Amino acid sequence: MIKNTNEILTQNLIKVEGILRNFVEEAIKKEHEGQLTINSIEKMVGATIKAVTQLILCMAGALLTNIVVTKVDEYCSCGKKLMTVKKNSQTNILSMFGHIPVTRDIVHCRRCHKGYGVIDKLIEIDDKHRITKAMVEVITYVAQLLPSFERASEVLKKLLKVEVSPTQIQIVSEEIGKKVFEKEMEKAQQAYEKPEIAAPELPPAKRKDGKLYIFTDGMQLNTRIEQNGTTWREMKLGLVFTDKDVIKRGEDNIKIVKKEYVSYFGSVTEFKKAIFAAAARAGYGKLKEVVVIGDGAQWIWNMCDELFPDAVRILDYYHLSENVHQYAKILYPEDEINRKRWVKEVMDRVNNDEIEEAIKIVNKVKIKKLPDNVVNLPTYMENNRERIRYKTFKEKGYYIGSGAIESGNKMVIGQRMKQAGMRWSINGGQYIAALRAKYESHKWDDVVKVVNE
Repeated sequence: MIKNTNEILTQNLIKVEGILRNFVEEAIKKEHEGQLTINSIEKMVGATIKAVTQLILCMAGALLTNIVVTKVDEYCSCGKKLMTVKKNSQTNILSMFGHIPVTRDIVHCRRCHKGYGVIDKLIEIDDKHRITKAMVEVITYVAQLLPSFERASEVLKKLLKVEVSPTQIQIVSEEIGKKVFEKEMEKAQQAYEKPEIAAPELPPAKRKDGKLYIFTDGMQLNTRIEQNGTTWREMKLGLVFTDKDVIKRGEDNIKIVKKEYVSYFGSVTEFKKAIFAAAARAGYGKLKEVVVIGDGAQWIWNMCDELFPDAVRILDYYHLSENVHQYAKILYPEDEINRKRWVKEVMDRVNNDEIEEAIKIVNKVKIKKLPDNVVNLPTYMENNRERIRYKTFKEKGYYIGSGAIESGNKMVIGQRMKQAGMRWSINGGQYIAALRAKYESHKWDDVVKVVNE
């Protein structure tokens, strides 16, 4: 029960009336002076809203302060009697509209050295950050959306007129990102351990028409930890969608209207669990066809063998084309005409499913020593000979390029996490990436649920 409600209401109604009266009087004054314009009145509206908002915040604090506590725990969980150490102590809780001032007594345990307000638990005050759940969600949202925590701080100050330091934004958003990530990995672990429950396989005759696509790729991010002489670590990204979720805009232009991204900062051991859980949610085991497209890294095909043994495996067309061009530059460093001729000859053979002939052309001239950033093309094509039959794949209606995951890497990871000078902790990078994946998958409601737990 709240005491003094009539008094609180009466006092604030008088103050609101005064604020509104001042607004009207100011408008009349400006009109007489010939200065009443849409722009001048907008400034007056802003000042009036700010004054009323501040009044309501104080009123909200008064209502919370005046909650009658019928019973206060006299003893700490450790068994020690709690002592009242401060009466009428004020704390300011950051909300979306500004700070709400709340006054209450503080009790303290001399053994545990812990203290709290007597109504804190009752009114759900976060004793760590003093921020409302709605504001936590806003902070988390801008933290993953904007290119830096500093920029997020600037935007909150500009749009909401509240000041939150970049450090506070980082701490709050990474805490929520951690909860989101851990919840997702728990689901992934359950799906991986019990695939018969997560993705029960229907008999082929009962499966629905459709193709389930699983794309994988990675992006190098700079970290604060040096390992094997480098601070760069790969953030793995997976993309899962079905052909029913695609709008075709042209021959090679598609829009995926429903998709799910998953990310993992580290080895494939845990990443594969997340990608399997996402595939299960998208319908793995219920659709007739599964297609895995990757850049040729062996871990992708090993993962596919374990999790999706029935999948069609396709080497991303653009990765192959890029590798052929890079190899040609080493073969013909100063002969552009022969370089283009050689590339065309190889790719024409590949595009016609003449894989043996293409490999023979590549094997005719071998390079003794390749730069670190150039693949051994003969071995690369030999190892992927069954994954580069693009003519057959296109005839069956399969996508052969990973443009969707390439753009996903840029949107999900690159735009937020690969800015100039950025260096991430492994955990911090993972937690922000988890939030980015939720946002770009149009699953922000999952984050909101975590915030409100």
